[in-house]
Formats: sequence, C-alpha cells, structure tokens
Amino acid sequence: MENSSTKISVNRNEVNLMINLTERTLIDNVSNRDAVKYLKGIFGNVERFKGRLTDQLRELHKNEDIPQEDVNKFKCDDFMDEIEKIFEEESPFTYEEAFKIETRDFQAQVFGSINVSEMIQKLGSNRIATDGIEVKHKRFDEHGNLLGVEDYHNIYEVYEVLGEKLGLSENIYALKCWCTSTNKEHWLWIEDQYKDKPLEAVASTFRIHKNLIPYIKELKRQGDVLLVEMKEDVMPDGEIVPLTAEQYFGLLTSQS
Repeated sequence: MENSSTKISVNRNEVNLMINLTERTLIDNVSNRDAVKYLKGIFGNVERFKGRLTDQLRELHKNEDIPQEDVNKFKCDDFMDEIEKIFEEESPFTYEEAFKIETRDFQAQVFGSINVSEMIQKLGSNRIATDGIEVKHKRFDEHGNLLGVEDYHNIYEVYEVLGEKLGLSENIYALKCWCTSTNKEHWLWIEDQYKDKPLEAVASTFRIHKNLIPYIKELKRQGDVLLVEMKEDVMPDGEIVPLTAEQYFGLLTSQS
C-alpha cells in the first residue's frame, strides 16, 4: 500500500530502511530474519536496538494521524515485538553468509555493516598490486554549494584474500581505495580479471549502458553510490559495460 501510514522510512547513518507495516517487512524482498541479522551486526545488543530503532518506531507510529478504521491493519507494537524477539534469537551475518547473499543490493547493505578491513585481516591476504592517480575534485558544503576544486592523490591497492575460511575453493580480490590528503579508505570487491590493474579495477565498479557513455557530462561518487549527470537525455539501450580507467577518471568530478 502506498499511503504514508503503511510505511516508515528510516534513513540515518546507521541504517537505511523502508519498513512496511502492512506487509510486516523491514526491507523489500528480504526475509525479516535476514534483515534482523543485518541489523544485529549494526546495533550489537537488544538494548541499543530498542533505544535507537524499535522504540523510536513505536513512538513515531503512535504520533501518526491514522484513520481509526485502519488502526488494526498496522499493529506496529505487535510487529516490533516480533522483530525484537528475532533480534534476541539471531546472530549477525558471518563473512561466509554475507558472501552467499543472492540479492545484490542487500548484500551491499550487509557489507556496509561489516568492517571489511578487519575481515580481510582475519581471512588472510596479500597485497599484489598498487597504483595511484592525481585528481581534481569539486568540494561542496552541506547544502550542495560549490566551495571550489581541490587536488587529491588517490592510491589503489589490490589484495588477494584467502577464500578458504569462506568455504571457497578460490581466492577473491579486494580493492583498497584511499586518499593521501584525508587518509580515508574504502574497500570494493573486484573481479579477478582486474587484479593486476588497480585503476581499471576501480573503474570497472561503474557499469552503464554503452550507448550512454558519450553523453555523460560528469560522475559523482559516494562510496558505492554513483551519480551520473548527462549532457542530454538519452534512452538507455543495449549492452551494459564497465567504464575504462580513462573514462572513469576523466569524468569523475567529486567523491566522498
């Protein structure tokens, strides 16, 4: 159902959920048990989970202007009781379980709740390739106003991560992206065909319809989220391809 009384949006640093009270789901197309396993990895204990999420949802729902005839449909308190019970029963996703998640968007959410650097250290890894590039990026304030353009030196390192503890017969590859100016780092999983080419590896994480590439004006990136500004409206069509390093770094104007 689409009216606002059936759903509660939660969008903060810790989680990003669209909770459907009518369907009694926390995340679309994800079982509540899996959703709670993800949330357990974020909140850790039930007291923090209640204080930062379910208690707030109960209060938010209580204050909504819901028609009397619809009240029995939602039963937010009952749903939150059910979710809290699952929270006490479940454990966070293990590394092996996270790799087996089939829904790509949800898997990205789960990995966002895992300390990938710590995970790679525990699994065991070897750095096999390093490359860097000088970039100029736009800088914005919290209201989206352009503050200027700054020079950054980005370093990309490829690590071969041992797959044995994940139940895998082959090793996997991770790309560490970090900036020498801010000392911030971000990790991306990459395909083995890019393991020896760090710049091509990061570019390969952006995929788009091939017919759109000539019309891209600029790219902006925030973690795994990529935004495209076009020169003109073009209908996506045909093959979806990764960008080359030249295309990616030539079009990227901002990232955080």
